[in-house]
Amino acid sequence: MIYNAGTIAISGAAVTGTGTNFTAAASNVRAGQTLLVLTSPPQIFEIATVNSATSLTLTAAANPWLAAGTKYAILTTDALSVDGLAQSIAHLVKDYDASSDAWETFAGTTANQAVNVTINGVAVSIPALGKLAQRGTGGAVPVDQGGTGGTTAAAARTGIGLGSAATRDTGVAGGNIPVLGNANIAGSQLLRLSSSNTPGIGYANNYTSAIAAAFNIGNNANNAASAVIAYERGGQFGCLVGLDTDNRFKIGGWSMGAVAYEFYHQGNTVVDGNGYLKKASPVVKVFGDGSAGLNAESAGVTVERISTGVYRVSGVLGFNSDPAWGGIDGGIEIPLDRNKQPLLWVDYEIEAEGSILLKTYHRTHPTAPRFARNEIDGVSDGDPIDIPVGRCVDLRVEMPVNSLWNVEQARRAEGMRAEYERDGIAREGL
Repeated sequence: MIYNAGTIAISGAAVTGTGTNFTAAASNVRAGQTLLVLTSPPQIFEIATVNSATSLTLTAAANPWLAAGTKYAILTTDALSVDGLAQSIAHLVKDYDASSDAWETFAGTTANQAVNVTINGVAVSIPALGKLAQRGTGGAVPVDQGGTGGTTAAAARTGIGLGSAATRDTGVAGGNIPVLGNANIAGSQLLRLSSSNTPGIGYANNYTSAIAAAFNIGNNANNAASAVIAYERGGQFGCLVGLDTDNRFKIGGWSMGAVAYEFYHQGNTVVDGNGYLKKASPVVKVFGDGSAGLNAESAGVTVERISTGVYRVSGVLGFNSDPAWGGIDGGIEIPLDRNKQPLLWVDYEIEAEGSILLKTYHRTHPTAPRFARNEIDGVSDGDPIDIPVGRCVDLRVEMPVNSLWNVEQARRAEGMRAEYERDGIAREGL
């Protein structure tokens, strides 16, 4: 039998085939066989090694070399000679032994290694079973090959990018990861939230990420909604606490019914000249020398002493008609003596642009005991008099829309809306 598929070229002792498959099982091409080159005259060579499907090495070099496209024939059997049969059997036994050893290594080794086996006459390098089970660095199967990249639980978590949360259980016990909807999160502080930034109550700028607090209660920029937190004593009582639609902190709703009670604080109350806490903002404190005490909402108001007992309060639009201050004709709190008797009579005029012309007069109490009559030598009841030293008259005023407070509040509201819109766009881009 002969094998003559394709053509060959010979350079020295190297044979390069085109369209050949020297290593195919059916070709029976082996070392020691005869290669006939069909030139004129024909040339005869002996095969030293079979390198690949397209490569042979000869025992002697061709001279001259033969160009590509040369036809050939390999004598794969030497008829029925004893020598040829012995050669074939010896080659077969050699191939069987090599393949048997390789398959034994494949099936039996636990080492992380590859073995060479012959499949259909073709030598193939494949991983042994031990290597298949222990692939990768240190025996770990890499992530890109479907493994975890580690041979221990900790290494596997690291390999697939899991952090310390992967070792925590969910639930309400101490050290667990809380789940939304769970209640009664255990711990000495129940639940502690902190900020890595520098949150503060008294900052002057708009709310930004640089001063972000640890916890934010919002209303999704709904102008008709409050921003509140629900408090509940399970099955007993519940209420809402938060920022209402008028931008004031209140409590109410739920078990308390359809009410919204405002929280009182220094921003919406004032201690009047007599030491009483009153709902008041904006408020102007007028002193006898014409100086003034202002709160945040009355910023920008000026006071001047015109004459004895006459003071002009500018930058306002008259009084605020707060019932707690006497309604439309009120807004004035006058100083009292130790017996809670007024020390002054007061009158006022509202000027065309809204300024208040405050007038104060001495006030006596002739029916009171002598020590409580508030009598001053040379000053009669109803005479113009300055506000007593160390005391003041409190005025509950109405501020114009372009006051410092109102303008600043509008600016802050606009800044907050812009910040919220920027945050919304950033979240959508994630």
